[in-house]
Amino acid sequence: MPSLALITCPTNQPSMAGFARAWTQATQAGRVLSLIYAMGFVVTFSYLLRALLRDWRIAAFGGFLLAFSGGMAMHMRTLRTELLAAALFTSALLMLLVVAKRGERWWRPAVIGAASLLITLAMLNKVQFLFLICALPVLLLPFGPEAPPPGFWSAPRRAGPALAASAAIALIAVYLAKDIVLSGLSATGSLQLPALRIGAQTYWAMIAVWIGLGMTAYAVVWRVAALEVLAAMFAAVAGCMIALLALYIRFHANDVAVVFHPLEQMFAFASGSEPQLATGGSLLNAERLKFLFEAVAGVIARRTFVLASSPRPTLFLEWFVIAATVIAIRRREWRLVLQVAALMLTDWGIDTLGMARGLKQEYFLLTDPLAIIAAALLISKLADLQRHRWTYPVGAALIVAHILVSQAEPVKHIFRTDGPEVLCGLYGNAKRVEHFPDCKPQ
Repeated sequence: MPSLALITCPTNQPSMAGFARAWTQATQAGRVLSLIYAMGFVVTFSYLLRALLRDWRIAAFGGFLLAFSGGMAMHMRTLRTELLAAALFTSALLMLLVVAKRGERWWRPAVIGAASLLITLAMLNKVQFLFLICALPVLLLPFGPEAPPPGFWSAPRRAGPALAASAAIALIAVYLAKDIVLSGLSATGSLQLPALRIGAQTYWAMIAVWIGLGMTAYAVVWRVAALEVLAAMFAAVAGCMIALLALYIRFHANDVAVVFHPLEQMFAFASGSEPQLATGGSLLNAERLKFLFEAVAGVIARRTFVLASSPRPTLFLEWFVIAATVIAIRRREWRLVLQVAALMLTDWGIDTLGMARGLKQEYFLLTDPLAIIAAALLISKLADLQRHRWTYPVGAALIVAHILVSQAEPVKHIFRTDGPEVLCGLYGNAKRVEHFPDCKPQ
């Protein structure tokens, strides 16, 4: 690839041509990489959804809905970290749902460790996933085994060595990552992050306790063996610590600071978009209550699509989810209702928090998979709906809506006549990239 460090004098036409050629090649390479990520995400999502539901037809339809969701339509053509982070977190969530459904297996803690690693890597890419991580205990609690499991972890003679191995791996991982953890919690690098009422050391301890309580509650509700719970906790710690070692690949103190101070970083971003959040005083003063009301109203308005249109076709899928959930309630399918409710309430809650930055299109991919999983569960469990006379019309309407609405934004960009100066704002996050000839050095 030609060097981007070219002469940027507007009167130097050869340099202008070389600059344009270099950026064109870089842009093409980035879009190809995004397309590869997107294809891998859709294939992995479909495969894991099939493992959860054991139905390739529903899994393939879910993969289609994801591929033509509004967020995916954007991320396939732009290089942003939300795509990779969403792929990692969603894959980990489906892995956890699959092992929850399969019940006790000797390898289940290993899958939990792998999921923990993927979830931590997702947060290293995008700290906004902290809220989804905190929602995991609520998301997973309604999902339990559907058949009596084997009793590997109920026999101490067999489970003891596996528990010891899990604990040993966790201790080694903690030892290797301890410097990152200590430096991240004690320093903020050169960043000027706002101070919160609760510091990073406190809220990280609260999050760890919350997740531990969630795992304990799951064990009590679904009668998981105590040895397996301990092994799963050790595996989760090991996966998290191993993922943190990725920060050493290209170490920078500011990156570590952002990872270990995510609430401060997100509050700084949100305050820039919504100044009323930065007002002092009580936690729920008039300005913040006003923002909360407007955020909830904005999420509801977007769900109607009429009061606030959106390039997000998954909203129509949510209409189906609500209607099918009503049917499940009337049939007293309470377990299914709780599963769908956990997914959809998490979806709407995360979107409400996303309103702090206008719920931009790039954030759709954080929650769209939750709605797709909820719809797939309803279709799988309410099998008679697959033979209903409205099934094909509704399915065809969803397919058409996903194709048309998801491509609205890409088509709109074709007719834009903005010049290259609209890209000058990107240098705030890319200070070492050579400036476009039309942009003044900052």
